[in-house]
Amino acid sequence: QALNITGGRKMTASAGLRDCIPSADPRKESKSDFLSAMSNFSIQYNLSSASVAVALMQERYAEPTWSNYTLLGMAFAGAVLGMCVMGYLGDLIGRKRAYLVTLALTVLGSAGSALFPWGSTDSIYGVLSACRLVLGVGVGGMYPLSAVTSSEKAGAAENVGHRVGWAFFWQSPGAMAPYAVSLLLLLYTGPMCADVRFRLLMGLGALPSAAVLWAALQHEESDEYIEARTASPLREALRNKTYWHTLVGTAGTWFIYDVAFYGTNVFSPQIVQDIFASEDLASLFWQSLVAQAIGIPGCILAIIMLKRRGNYWLDLYGFLLLAGLFIAFAIVYLVSPTGLPWFKYVLYCLLMFALNFGPNVATYVLPTVCYPPQVRSIFHGLSAACAKIGAVVGTFIFQPVVSLWGITGVLWLQGILCIGGMAITYFFVQDDNTYTLLPQREGDIPLTPRHGEREPAPGVLVKDDSL
Repeated sequence: QALNITGGRKMTASAGLRDCIPSADPRKESKSDFLSAMSNFSIQYNLSSASVAVALMQERYAEPTWSNYTLLGMAFAGAVLGMCVMGYLGDLIGRKRAYLVTLALTVLGSAGSALFPWGSTDSIYGVLSACRLVLGVGVGGMYPLSAVTSSEKAGAAENVGHRVGWAFFWQSPGAMAPYAVSLLLLLYTGPMCADVRFRLLMGLGALPSAAVLWAALQHEESDEYIEARTASPLREALRNKTYWHTLVGTAGTWFIYDVAFYGTNVFSPQIVQDIFASEDLASLFWQSLVAQAIGIPGCILAIIMLKRRGNYWLDLYGFLLLAGLFIAFAIVYLVSPTGLPWFKYVLYCLLMFALNFGPNVATYVLPTVCYPPQVRSIFHGLSAACAKIGAVVGTFIFQPVVSLWGITGVLWLQGILCIGGMAITYFFVQDDNTYTLLPQREGDIPLTPRHGEREPAPGVLVKDDSL
């Protein structure tokens, strides 16, 4: 008998329509919101803290050449592994069990980054890189698990994107927090406290993860996941060619966005330093913090527009805005390589706004909308893993391109990539309302809209190959 699973609260079976929408439990929703929001804060704090910590360490522990790529690369490599493995475990053994494993690894990696590095400079950076690998696996696993946990407690279909988007919002404060902590450490610690500064900065990343770990112990599996759970869901899903087409959309757009985001965000201190030609750490952190703060209204606007326009619109026009700003920034650098610092800084702040708008939210939310619960965690994980490969590309390509063509070369390259993101969105991403039941042959898991309750928007043609 062919599987006929709609992926939602209402399930259409051959025997007829069965209404199985459970009543919403506000307490469960609040716990789910806390889990997902604090997870996203922890994700971005821990990923962003390394480059800030290295700046704090320079006065005592000058970074070895080999560490320029290794420190960030280990975190991203671990994240890719965590996204795939923990995403798969989330579908196989349940969201809660997988969540506990990934949170424990995050706490261990964060605390270890503060406690374990001692000895020579090479030894400190080597141990720090190993701890970042463990941290990366944990942080990577939180991506799919926090997203599906939030989406499956959202209730009605129209609430899914909005609720997942607000959970994701907390990545913006998470990205700002390392700069704020660093400023406080510079203000309230003495000139010989480089050890204390970087250890506190990295060790504090364990606190939000520990809080989520405690909350996850009391968390329950969603009714949607329990009802839809099947044997070998991934194998069945991979037989459906519709999933491959959709995966190009969810993974491809996220890959390109993360090249742009991490190629800009991780090296924010260096970009601001190049604009102002200043070596003062306090000024550098203030300017970076203000630029990061500009991203918060961008993220909020994206969440508001998500409910009105959907993920397709946010991706398409978000990439268009990014391409325009990157190219405009490149032209200004071309015209005045060393002048117009405040004009460049305003453009940079606008760029940070755009990086937090559009694809920033849409790429995270989209996999929770278009994949059914049996494989939602693993396909979100696969999409996020492709994104982190993009983050590695963005991180590693920055220094070589700057060495060859300067900041201008990076900006031109980012603009061209964002145009590619528009093309992938146009050809491989659909409007949220058009994801519908698309069984290909017996045994397939169909690709459906979230919760199966939403009707297509007026005038939208719904594809259905089963007719």
